[in-house]
Amino acid sequence: MPRANNGLYQWKDYENKTLVHNHMMSKIYKKRYQRAADLQNTLYSLFGLITVISSTVATTLSWGMNNNNNSDSSENNVVNEINKDFVISTITTISAVSAAIQNFYKFQENANENITTAKAYAKLQNKIEIVGNIHPEFRVSNPTAFLKKVNDKFDQISDTRTELSNFFINRFYSKKKDGETYLEEKHIQYLNDKEEDKHENSRHVQSDVNIEVRTDSDEDN
Repeated sequence: MPRANNGLYQWKDYENKTLVHNHMMSKIYKKRYQRAADLQNTLYSLFGLITVISSTVATTLSWGMNNNNNSDSSENNVVNEINKDFVISTITTISAVSAAIQNFYKFQENANENITTAKAYAKLQNKIEIVGNIHPEFRVSNPTAFLKKVNDKFDQISDTRTELSNFFINRFYSKKKDGETYLEEKHIQYLNDKEEDKHENSRHVQSDVNIEVRTDSDEDN
């Protein structure tokens, strides 16, 4: 796409709508993976707490039984000891099962991976906002090249992320407001801007150039 005489690219309505859509999707995915990580961290802590408490209780009861072994061996005490054995076995089983669940489902590992994915989408969201915050008539970014770079980044994240369960996405990881994007309102505002409002936006063009070059360099490294 050729530049205008002032060295800026002209973003058309379709390209602006695509930018808004990409911003919405990056925000949705960021929120989704943040909530997944939060839930998995909570489950990791919960099952870890159950393991610690149950093993501590089982150990305490076991010590108590050993201290009482030398006392009288009446029939009632024998029954009590059998009951304590059952309780200790139950608590020990709970501790083992909770530890097994914690390790089998890899809550902590999955949470870390989902946090990484959420950060990747957040970075992509920020880059889209850098361009979207500039009036379409004063953007230095080539819309074709920029939108292709954004789509390539979506594909790259999709190839490396951990896929989430549709059930959990629908029940826990999604909210209606996730699809709302302030860039949509900005796009409507841009269409209604007067000439003096458009020139006011041109003051941010140089920062758009500097930030875009810096973020692109960081990503290449």
